[in-house]
Amino acid sequence: MLDKRCLALLNIINGECVGTGYKIFSISDLVASMPMHFGMDGAGVYECVKTLSEREYISVKYQDDKEICLSPLTKGRLVFENKIDEELEKSRAEKRYFFFSFIGGLLGGGAAVILTVIILAITGVF
Repeated sequence: MLDKRCLALLNIINGECVGTGYKIFSISDLVASMPMHFGMDGAGVYECVKTLSEREYISVKYQDDKEICLSPLTKGRLVFENKIDEELEKSRAEKRYFFFSFIGGLLGGGAAVILTVIILAITGVF
């Protein structure tokens, strides 16, 4: 399993790479694209690239001190697509929970009104 830093980098790579071709990234751009709470620097990016490459999530064509040419592999794309599917499923579940809560509120309110009418009818207020 990948750590959060490597997943964030893979997410950036998948978002930038269209199709199956290689793309040249500036190390400084990758560092700037990473979330600030990771505190990434060039060495951290190289470490994540190495990890992703070793685990066959990305293919590195070449790299130097300032640039890196890479492409996501099928395994890396699947991680990205599965994450999108999980987010969509979570959104659907949240909508279902809202719907059930809304229906429960309506039914509970309706039951309270009916109970109040019955009590008032029994006590003779009507």
